[in-house]
Amino acid sequence: MEKWVKWTSRFRFGILALWLGLAAVSVIALPDLQAIVEKTEQKFLPADSESQQALRLLEQLNPDAKSRSTAVIVLSRDGGLKQADKTWMNDLLAGIETDKQRLGIASVLSANTQPELSERFVSKDGTTTIAMVNLPKETFEEDTKETVTELKKLLADSPEGAKASLTGSAPISQDFQQSSQDGLAKTELITVILVFVILLFVFRSPVAPFIPLITIGISVVISRGLIAVANDYGMPVSNFTQSFLIAVLFGAGTDYCILLIQRFREELVKDGDRIAALSRTMRGVGKTIFFSASTVFAAFFLIGFAKFGIYQSAVGVSIGVIVTLIAGVTLAPALLLMFGRAAFWPFRVEQGRGHGDSKLWTAAARFSAKRAGLIIAAAIVLLAPLTLLFQGKRSFDDIAEINPGLSSVSGFRQVEKAFGSGELFPVTLVAEFPSSVRTPEALAAIEQASAELAKRPDVQEVRSAVRPLGRQLTELTVSDQLGKTNDALGELKQGVSDVGSGLSEAQAELSNGRKDVEKLTDGLNQLATGAVQSRDGAGKLAQGLEQSRDGAASLNSGLQGTSKAVSSMKTDIDELLANHPELKNDSNLLAIAGKQQAVAEGLKQIAVGAAPLSQGLIALAPAARQLESGFAKLAEAQRQAAAGSATLEDGLGKLTEGLKQGADGLGRVTDGLDQVRTAQESIAKEGGKQIGGWVLPAEALNSEQLKQALDAYVSSDGKTAKFDVILKSNPYAGESMDATEELTSALRESLGGMTAVAGAKVYASGTTAQYAELRDISFNDFVRTGGLVLAGIALVLMLLLRSVLAPIYVLLSLGFNYFVTMGLMEFLFVKILGYPGLSWTVSFFVFLIIVALGVDYSIFLMARFKEEYRPGGVKAAMAKAMKTTGGVIVSAAVIMGGTFGAMGFSGVDTLVQIGVGTLIGLLLYATVFMALIVPSFSFLLGEANWWPFRKRGTDQVRGPASAELE
Repeated sequence: MEKWVKWTSRFRFGILALWLGLAAVSVIALPDLQAIVEKTEQKFLPADSESQQALRLLEQLNPDAKSRSTAVIVLSRDGGLKQADKTWMNDLLAGIETDKQRLGIASVLSANTQPELSERFVSKDGTTTIAMVNLPKETFEEDTKETVTELKKLLADSPEGAKASLTGSAPISQDFQQSSQDGLAKTELITVILVFVILLFVFRSPVAPFIPLITIGISVVISRGLIAVANDYGMPVSNFTQSFLIAVLFGAGTDYCILLIQRFREELVKDGDRIAALSRTMRGVGKTIFFSASTVFAAFFLIGFAKFGIYQSAVGVSIGVIVTLIAGVTLAPALLLMFGRAAFWPFRVEQGRGHGDSKLWTAAARFSAKRAGLIIAAAIVLLAPLTLLFQGKRSFDDIAEINPGLSSVSGFRQVEKAFGSGELFPVTLVAEFPSSVRTPEALAAIEQASAELAKRPDVQEVRSAVRPLGRQLTELTVSDQLGKTNDALGELKQGVSDVGSGLSEAQAELSNGRKDVEKLTDGLNQLATGAVQSRDGAGKLAQGLEQSRDGAASLNSGLQGTSKAVSSMKTDIDELLANHPELKNDSNLLAIAGKQQAVAEGLKQIAVGAAPLSQGLIALAPAARQLESGFAKLAEAQRQAAAGSATLEDGLGKLTEGLKQGADGLGRVTDGLDQVRTAQESIAKEGGKQIGGWVLPAEALNSEQLKQALDAYVSSDGKTAKFDVILKSNPYAGESMDATEELTSALRESLGGMTAVAGAKVYASGTTAQYAELRDISFNDFVRTGGLVLAGIALVLMLLLRSVLAPIYVLLSLGFNYFVTMGLMEFLFVKILGYPGLSWTVSFFVFLIIVALGVDYSIFLMARFKEEYRPGGVKAAMAKAMKTTGGVIVSAAVIMGGTFGAMGFSGVDTLVQIGVGTLIGLLLYATVFMALIVPSFSFLLGEANWWPFRKRGTDQVRGPASAELE
C-alpha cells in the first residue's frame, strides 16, 4: 500500500491530467448517452411476451402499412363545434394531405377520408372531432419528433373559442420523455448544489468539497460515454439510467470520498505526514470502500439478469460504480496529496488534534449495549405496524406523471371526455387461425365472439371485421332478415290481395262484356251479308265499265272518221270557190263554210275529250274487278269474324268462371301469408333477444363495404384477425388490466368452441395489454432479481466480515427498513395526497437503492467493528465503531438521501416518489437502524457475531470504549 501511495504522490498531477483527458475523450469521441435515450423506447417488454407476439401478427395483418406510430388531432369547443370549426378542420386536413410527404406522414384517417366510419371521428355530443395521423417512423426517431413539432405549429391558429390539441402515442410518449429529461436536468443541478452545501457543512471547509465533486464529476462524464458504448453491444438504457447514474455516483461516490477524507484527517493529525497518513487511511478504509462499492456494483450488475428492460436499463450504473471506485482510489487520493492540509482550510489540522468522537453516537452505543433486547422488541412493536400500511398499490398511468397542461395530456382528456376513456388506446386482441376466416361460416363465428365480448360489463364496444363501427351488422342476422322477409311477405300479401280484387272485378267486367260480344257477333254477320251484296254490285259495275270502255273506243273511232269527213268538206268548198269565184261573197256559201269550220272544231274538241274518257274507262274496269274481289274477301272475313266472335263469347264464359276460381284461390293464399307473417314476426322478436343466426351470402363477401372491413381487420390470407375492444375504464387503470386478461381468456374460449375457427391462438396488444404484462413481469422480476441482489450482497458481506450470522441480521434490518419505508410512502402518497397508487417502478427501485446503498452504512459500521474487534471485546469494538463512523454514516446518508431527494423537484411523479422514498429509507436506516437496531443485534450476539468462522475468545478485553459503556 505504501508503494501505491508513493507512486500516487509522485504522479499526482499526471493522474489528474489522465482523468481529465479521459473525460475529454468521453465527451468528444464517445456516443452521447442522452441522445441515445431520446431515441429509445421505454417499456422494453421481452420479445416472447404476448403483446410483442401480437404486434408481429398485426404487422402480418397489413404488411404494406407504413405506420409505426400515431398522433391524433383533437378539435373541440364547449357547447358544440361550429361550422367555422369544421371548415377549419377540413382545410387543415386537406393541407396535411397535400403536404404529407414533406411532413413525413404515412396517412390521415378522418371523417372525410372514411365517411362510412364518420361516427368514430365525431363525438355524439358534437363537441369534439378527431383525426388519426399515421407516422412512418418509430416514436422517438428524429423524423417523428420533427413531424410532431410541425403538426403542433399547424394547430396554433385554431378558431377563436375552439381548442386544438395533438395527442396520441407519439406526442404523449415524447412529452413524457421530455418531462423526464427536464426533471433530470433540474435534478443534476440541484444535486451538485446540495452535495456542495452538505460537504461544506460536513468538512466546514470550502476546499474539501471540491475533491469529491471533481472526482465524481469526472467519473460521471466518463461513465456516460462508456454506457453509451455498451448500448451498442446490447445494454439497454432509459431515463432511469441517467437519473440513477447521477444520484448513485454523486451519492455513493461522495460517501466514499467522505469516508476517505475523514479518515485521512483523522490519520493526518497523528504525525502530519501526508503520505504516511494516506497509507494508513487506505489500509483502514480501502477495503471498506472496495466492499461497499462491491455491494452497489453487485446489486446493479445483477439487475442485468432481469427479463424486464426498464429494470435492466439500471445495469449501466454498475459501470459507473466501477469508474467511481477506480477514481476513488486513484484520483481522490491524488487530490488529497495535492491539497494536503489546505484541503481543510480555514481550519488547521494539527498533530494530536482529531475531529473528535460523536457524542450522540456514543450515547446510542451506551444505550444499545445496556438495552439491546428492549430496543429490538420496541422496534418490532413500533415499526411493524407501519409495514402494514404497504398494500402494494401501483399506478401505471404515464399520463398522470406529466404536466396536465401539455397538449398531449389535455387532448387525451378531451377525447376521454367526449368519446370514452378507451377510445385512444383500445385493447387489440389478435387471433391467429390455422385456415382462412374469409368465409361466411368463420365470419359468423367472429361475430358471435364479438357479441360475447361486447356483453361484458367493462366493455364499451367491440370492433371487428363484421362490426367495424362497433355494432352488429343486423342486416346479416336471421332475425333481421326474417323481419325483412316478413315485410316482403306483407307486400306480397297486399299484392296478392290486389290481384284477387282485380280478378273479381275482371270477372264482373267480363260478364258484362259477354253481352257486348253477342251484339258484336250479330253485327259481324250483318256486315258479312252487306259485303256479299257489295261484291255482287262491284261485279256488275265492272261489267258496265267494260262495256262503256268498248263504247268509248267505238265513239273515238267514229269521231275520227267524222272529223276527216268534215275536214274534206273544207277542201270541197275551197275547190268550189276556186271554180266559181262569184260565190265568194255568197252569204249561203259563207254560212256553210263557217258552220263546217265550227263542226270541225267541235269534233276536234270531242275527240280530245273522248280520248281520256276511253283511257279512264280502260283503267276503271280492272279496279272494279279488284273491288269485286275485295268485297268478296271482306265478306269472307266478316263471316270468319262472326264465327270468331261466337268462339270468343264461349271463351269469355269459361274465363269468367276461371277468374272466379282464381280469386277464391288467392283469398286462400292471403290467409296462408298471414299465418307465415305471424310466425316470422314471433321468430324475429325472440331472435332479437340473443345472437341471431348469421346469414352471410357468399356473394356479399365481394361487396365494397364488407371488403373494406375485412381488409382492415383480417389479413389477406385470412389467417390473422383482430378485435379492437374499447373499455369503459381508463386504459391505465388496474381494472382495465384485469379486464384485458379476462378478455383474452374469454376470446380464446369463445373461438375454441366453434368448429369454423377451431385451433385459434389469441394474443393481446395495445397500451393496456402491455401494462398488464408489465405488471406481472415487473413483479416477478422484482421477486427474482431482488433475491439475486440480496444473495449478492450477502456474499460480499460474508467475505468482508468473515461471518454468516452478521450478514443475516444486516439483511433483515435492510428488509425491515424497506417495508417500513414503503408503508410510509404509500400512506403519504395514497392516503394523504390521494394518488391511486405508487408509480409502478417505485417499489423495485426504492428496494434496490435502500438495500444496495443502505448496506454501505452497515459496511462502514461493521468493517470498523471488525477492525476494532479483539477476542472478548465485542462491546468495546462496536462502541468504538459507532463513535468514529456514526458521523460519517449520517453525513453519507444525508448526502445520498439528498441526491435522490433532489428528484423531488423533477416534476415527474415516478422520480419524485423514488426520491422521497430513498430519502426516507436512507435517513431512517442511518439513524434508527444503524444507531440502535443493528448495534443491538451485535451486542446481543456477542462473540457469535463471527459465527462460524471465528471461535469465542476466553479473555475479555477492556479498554476505554468498554469502560464508557459501563
